[in-house]
Amino acid sequence: AEARDILLDHRPADTPVLLASNLGRPEETIRYRRLAELEVDEVDMLTVVLVGSSNSRLARLGEGPRMYTPRGYARRIDGDLKGDRT
Repeated sequence: AEARDILLDHRPADTPVLLASNLGRPEETIRYRRLAELEVDEVDMLTVVLVGSSNSRLARLGEGPRMYTPRGYARRIDGDLKGDRT
């Protein structure tokens, strides 16, 4: 809980968090949370915790939710298509 509270001092409460437990094992699970919803009981020694950046997003896809972070080069490509070369 202390680590979450420290992160909340620097990230918005709705920052996406990915919890990956037992990776590579038959009981592998991947869960998504918002930073404010993260519970200490969900994390153990077999859990990888990925905290998104201020730009990260959660998206619903056909297979379930996914976390992603848009990259700056996407803005440059869009700008190039509009003729903006700055």
